[in-house]
Amino acid sequence: MRRLTVMFLANDLRVGGAEQLFELARGLDSERFRVLVATTCSSDPYADGLTGIAGVELHSLERRVAWDPMALPRLVTLLRREQVDVIQPLQHPATLLGLAAGIIARVPVKVVGARGSTHPGRPWRSLQARLTGMADAVVPNSEANARVMINRGVKSEKVRLIHDGVAPERVRTNPAEREKLRHDLGVLDESWLIGIAAGLTAATDHGSFLQAASIVRAEVPGTRFLVVGDGPLRAELQRRSTILGLDGSVILASHPVRMAAYIGAMDVAVLPSSEDCGCPGFLLEAMALGRPIVTTGVGSNEELFRSGEAGLIVPPDNPIILAHAILELMRHPEAVEQMRERGREIFRERFTLRRMIVAHEDLYIDLWRRYEQRRTRGEAEALGES
Repeated sequence: MRRLTVMFLANDLRVGGAEQLFELARGLDSERFRVLVATTCSSDPYADGLTGIAGVELHSLERRVAWDPMALPRLVTLLRREQVDVIQPLQHPATLLGLAAGIIARVPVKVVGARGSTHPGRPWRSLQARLTGMADAVVPNSEANARVMINRGVKSEKVRLIHDGVAPERVRTNPAEREKLRHDLGVLDESWLIGIAAGLTAATDHGSFLQAASIVRAEVPGTRFLVVGDGPLRAELQRRSTILGLDGSVILASHPVRMAAYIGAMDVAVLPSSEDCGCPGFLLEAMALGRPIVTTGVGSNEELFRSGEAGLIVPPDNPIILAHAILELMRHPEAVEQMRERGREIFRERFTLRRMIVAHEDLYIDLWRRYEQRRTRGEAEALGES
């Protein structure tokens, strides 16, 4: 089989949403795949990491406004010029743009990455749902997302579940790095550091985290709380911290390019999501780094491990139960040690980067062979009619 040209399309490559695309683009076998990474915008942190990698080419559609009318014809021209065989868009509205352009340019294979829940209702989302049904495959990163896609009308045979994977270098840290970062954050050696790393949005429910923090601090004075991430709710979280009397106890940090040091500095990793956010990279990295976890039983969170394995799973929207689960881990170091080891085992068994890359390579080859079979049948039928 000849070398296939695969294009990944995203809105941007900013930290916090593009890690999987980044790892997949640079991880595909360059002898079998030529990789193009296109963004609707430019100037992205991960772009430098892709520059110079064999088989990976970067393109930007230079979108100036949210709905740039020239983005579609630019992408169609790019697809035709580069003779793209497979297009896989990620994020919204890049998915709508990529599917529409792929259909117009007659790209043979169209794959949709389904990550986290989306909320139907806006007109463009209805159109996107229709176009998604025309794709050759939809790739959710969790069983919960797979069910959502099927419930929205995607044929079950088109749904190909592939869990996210994490590169080894993203989960490497050491005691010296942990000690230095905790010192830089002003955390005493004997103090507990309870942390969350996620976008500052309503779906991740940082409000419950802060309410739980106030309960935990009342039980264990001196406990510190680390909030790592960026998003529209930063000012609101700062205000709520003050109202709860947590000034001096909560540390707000922007999302770093390298997250391992921050997760490694935590004593407990917490993700109190109130709705499905896809396969959370934070929890995968926490397991790889042996951090005990407290998370809510929503969407794909409870697919990662059973409560009591790598951590505890609690109901969403309940800060009191969340706080008690955190305190449970703080009070039982023997159980925590077992959770740390089991988390590492689960990560090695199910969430390595290599497993994710091989699954995508197999998918592209399978879809391409199906396309060639359809084309061959069509040509044979045309000859038979002539």
